[in-house]
Amino acid sequence: MTRDRYLGMRPGDLEGKAYARHWNPEMGPLQEQVRSALEQGPEAGELGFPVSDADQLLEPGYLPLETGFTRLPNGQVFVAVLTRMPGVSAAMIDWWFGWHYLESQRYKLWHPRAHISNAAERMVSDDPGLSDREKYLHNPNFVTEYVGDELLHITIAFSEASDYFDVSRFQAAGVGTAICGTVSPRNVPLSGGVLIHLIRETGDGCEMRSRFWLGRIEFRNLPGAGILNRIAGSRFVAKRTTSLAQGRDLVVHCAAEMNHLAGFLPELYADYHARG
Repeated sequence: MTRDRYLGMRPGDLEGKAYARHWNPEMGPLQEQVRSALEQGPEAGELGFPVSDADQLLEPGYLPLETGFTRLPNGQVFVAVLTRMPGVSAAMIDWWFGWHYLESQRYKLWHPRAHISNAAERMVSDDPGLSDREKYLHNPNFVTEYVGDELLHITIAFSEASDYFDVSRFQAAGVGTAICGTVSPRNVPLSGGVLIHLIRETGDGCEMRSRFWLGRIEFRNLPGAGILNRIAGSRFVAKRTTSLAQGRDLVVHCAAEMNHLAGFLPELYADYHARG
């Protein structure tokens, strides 16, 4: 790890930062539904669903697998995490995704035990002329973080929710926003998975219903990519590139960071949206 990329904060890292008071290296316990899912272990593949069926998340109530991990019949590893976020709104989530990438110190607030650095293709986080969603949509993030004990250097390309959902159903489903995108190894012309964080309003705030599809490999911008993608998208390749252990590690990582975020986001958001 290079000298300027490291876990935690060093003396001076937060000097003069308006958000310094929100740094808390002590992370709380995982929410009950997550602890129960980890005790359960891998679930039956029939309880998950392919990304093409993401509109299932717009049905009332909850799905059979809201928190846990499994291997789908197509070989991909499916991860689901429910995070209850009292006091948090969809507007706060959109703001956070457009705000945190400008400095690695901001990114580290989110998961003090795993986040190392982040940046974006366009560093426009503090541009007042853009909406919160415009700051992160179609603006790839370049993330360095641990998931479990594996150090990852990845690119997350955020895209429109309409790429995955019938967004005309959002209002009736109580959905305030959805963070969607593909995850790729850094500097490699392929995507290795899809992520969705669907934000549904509740009586005391919101709940984040996260879904990941790991091992969904697709080459991009390469001659002959069609043939390559038929091979890369096979069950054989998915099973050999993604393990159930990675699914479990991602359940823990997502649950920990989103629970930690919910603990400070309302106050952080208020700091930046104080009425004059």
